[in-house]
Amino acid sequence: MFCKLLLQQAQFAGIELLSYCIMSNHVHLLIRVPLVDSISDSDLLKRYGDYYGQDKMPRSSYSVEELREILRSGGAEAATAKARILARMGDLPAFMRELKQRFSIWYNHKHNNKGTIWAARYKSLIVEDEPETLTRVAAYIDLNPVRAEIVSAPKDYRWCSYTAALAGQAMARKGLIQIFGGLRDWETAIESYRMILFGKGYGTKEALNQDYGRISAEKLESIIRNNGKVPLEELLRVRVRYFSDGLALGSKDFVEHIFTTNSTAFGPHRTRASTALPSQTWGKLHVFRNLKRNIYR
Repeated sequence: MFCKLLLQQAQFAGIELLSYCIMSNHVHLLIRVPLVDSISDSDLLKRYGDYYGQDKMPRSSYSVEELREILRSGGAEAATAKARILARMGDLPAFMRELKQRFSIWYNHKHNNKGTIWAARYKSLIVEDEPETLTRVAAYIDLNPVRAEIVSAPKDYRWCSYTAALAGQAMARKGLIQIFGGLRDWETAIESYRMILFGKGYGTKEALNQDYGRISAEKLESIIRNNGKVPLEELLRVRVRYFSDGLALGSKDFVEHIFTTNSTAFGPHRTRASTALPSQTWGKLHVFRNLKRNIYR
């Protein structure tokens, strides 16, 4: 049900869902949020109808037929109605709020539960819209069930975009293609992504008896302290706080741009905009928040 609501919410809000993984007690989403400041009446009605259903009357809102008549009549009422609905599109907080609310309503009704089921506000990380960054974040997301030792390979976990893409789900395949900038076809994109996801030393997804288990944070720290190169697939298989607490992730120019355009939000003593991640593993990626301790958990 959460996957169904997620896809429905993304289509309504104009959000591009690049990667996702639904775990038992948390969710990971990699999404692109395009600006939605204008939309045709026909497209608005279609999204609205697909979202609510043609015959359903949403509470505190219009029915599809009512909205159609309002837009047809034009004038101030139409402008107000359109602005009200557009405010819910192309907006990350609105997207997350409605998704969580709708799932909570369904869950509480089905299980005779009351109250919220979400512990806190979601964490967000600003990610540079470049393949080098997006592919690593997507792989980190798809490897969640492997880190949790639920499965030995991502393809065996049903509730992630990688498996959905392999099964032919159109939105999941489109998202994976978009991770590479939309410049590759499906076959080329999945082949490239699989190499990143598993690493060259791990063989194909059909290989048997592979060691996909977690490595310890202590082992990683030891390797790094001794200037040893840590394979990317090893790092992605542990909980890397850069992906959840780093605030912004991407090239040096990207992270510094985030700092410059939002400098008033930080203290006056903040002068350093970015910290380079170890180049032997992370390439040219930089992070905004330099996490001094407990990088891996």
